[in-house]
Amino acid sequence: MTKIDQVMIRGKLEELKDYLEKLEEFRSLNIEKFSADHHNYALAEHYLQQSLEVVLDISRRLVISLELKTPDDSHSLFPLLQKAGVLTEKFATRNSKLPGFRNRLVHLYETIDHTKTYEYLQEHFDDLNEFIKQVSKFLLKQ
Repeated sequence: MTKIDQVMIRGKLEELKDYLEKLEEFRSLNIEKFSADHHNYALAEHYLQQSLEVVLDISRRLVISLELKTPDDSHSLFPLLQKAGVLTEKFATRNSKLPGFRNRLVHLYETIDHTKTYEYLQEHFDDLNEFIKQVSKFLLKQ
């Protein structure tokens, strides 16, 4: 097993925390206010994309460091990390669509339904905090 670069991963986790702090203000808006102002949904989509990028980047680096099977794509990362004991099965299952949502934000940005962004923030924000907890707990064991 390759040594896990804990300094780098912990730095990425701090970056994720920073993005989540910025996203918190958009979660407190109601859907009408969120969707009515392009500043709201544009910034929220940007910070959400950055957050998901960090999650996937950390996941890739852990898969490589743990010398797990090379993933076919980003959708394979969470199941691999779940089998390695980094993430819980509940987290891996609940967030199986995270890479797809990230891809939509990056590649299909012109077709984004802003209500979907709002819903994602409401339904999965806590999952991103849970990712920080689970990865941090794993790192403590290393």
